[in-house]
Amino acid sequence: MSTRIAGAILVLTFGIMMRPAAAQPAKGDFTCLLRPRFLVQLGSPMNGILESVHVDRGATIKKDQVVAELVSSVEAATLALDRARAADTSELEQQRTHSGMLGRKVERTKQLAGKLIASAVSLDEVQSEYRESIIKEKAAETHLKLAALEADRSAAALELKRIKSSIDGVVVERKLEPGDYVSDQTPIFTVAAIDPLNVEIVVPTKLYGSIKVGETVDVDPAAPIGGHYQAQVEVVDPVIDAASNTFGVRLILPNPGGRIPAGLRCSVHWPE
Repeated sequence: MSTRIAGAILVLTFGIMMRPAAAQPAKGDFTCLLRPRFLVQLGSPMNGILESVHVDRGATIKKDQVVAELVSSVEAATLALDRARAADTSELEQQRTHSGMLGRKVERTKQLAGKLIASAVSLDEVQSEYRESIIKEKAAETHLKLAALEADRSAAALELKRIKSSIDGVVVERKLEPGDYVSDQTPIFTVAAIDPLNVEIVVPTKLYGSIKVGETVDVDPAAPIGGHYQAQVEVVDPVIDAASNTFGVRLILPNPGGRIPAGLRCSVHWPE
């Protein structure tokens, strides 16, 4: 191989080794929108008349907090009746007393039959009465258990008349007032969960693959809130919008105390 050819190969190899790798596109800054984590239409699982409403628009509520109640006088009366039945042990106590008396009678009759004072027929009759009494005692125990279960069912039915929040959040709309009819399809409140917040952005397709779930991003809410916060990438849409040549990304931004309102515009910046 000539010296000229060897030199050319060396220069070409060196040039390939020194060629810079393809750079990732710069992510830069993007406008974004702060949205509630969840937006829930809160209603009743049962039909009825709205008796009372305990919160209004703007109220901060907790999960399982009672926010409204339906008229429940019938359910309350049914529960009281069922609890009284479940607490009434007189039938069971009476049957246990009767079984005890017959048990003692069986023992006495056995002794008499052993001395040939009582007949075998008499002993058989007494034993049959005793077995029948034991069956009635078990039936009384079952009736008492069923009464307790009916009381539990009535308590559950009454509880359904109390409307509870399914999330921690803020009431953003109150749609009904006491006296209004409520169906299982009628929302009473709209509740927004705002801790954390969703940060929604739309980015160009050229960045697809360079944004990773879990990476940290800087978020600057618009005035009058302002400030600098950190959020994490939670969702990268796997589908590109062909019309705009973009795809969506969702960040999750902690918002303890709800100090940042949802609905505010913001800007997102990827650290270099």
